[in-house]
Amino acid sequence: MNIAENILKHNLRNVYFLVGTALAGKTTMAKAISAKYGFYHFNDNWHEDRFTVFRSICDMRYQPQSTKKKETTDWEAFFSRSVEEFLTDNGEYGEYDEYVEFMIIELIKQSQNTKVIADISIPAHLLTQISDYNRIACLLAAPELVTCEHYGKREDHKEFLDCIQSLKEPNKKIAVQDELFRIGVKKMYAQVKEYNLFNIIRNDESTVDKTLKLLEGHFRL
Repeated sequence: MNIAENILKHNLRNVYFLVGTALAGKTTMAKAISAKYGFYHFNDNWHEDRFTVFRSICDMRYQPQSTKKKETTDWEAFFSRSVEEFLTDNGEYGEYDEYVEFMIIELIKQSQNTKVIADISIPAHLLTQISDYNRIACLLAAPELVTCEHYGKREDHKEFLDCIQSLKEPNKKIAVQDELFRIGVKKMYAQVKEYNLFNIIRNDESTVDKTLKLLEGHFRL
């Protein structure tokens, strides 16, 4: 543990992290905790305007990717990429790391006077450095459930599947996305094991109330 990590842990002491796979119930449970305990719900979808400001003040020396404002307008080209191309573009380094830096800054600011439930994507190796075991919970879905078909059934994800189905050779593009889902799920299960993360696996018997009780016990609410 170095001094920078200690400072981050101290400043994130009011933040509870929910991470995990797609379709595992992270947003549902974050909303449930927020409603019951008055926590501020922080997720990946609220940040667009602030991230634009963040990009505008970035220094090319330290955030080279964030200073490149890349907006996707050609969805045919975007979804025509291979699995390997997606993995290269969304690699461990680059803009994703800078986006995580941005989220941590915003979490620190938001959590100084209130508790926060953060439903966001942060790599486990970093998360375990900036937070404690009892403030991190990983929600997992069974691998066979994490597909484009199931993902697109949710109202807030419907646009994703509709977009792919409107393009050329949609089945081929869906197959690529399904493979990316499988890779992501496998990686998350491996991280849970490697970093000994508290986890809950969603199954047919899962309910909001049951999962909430497990999270309340783990978070010591």
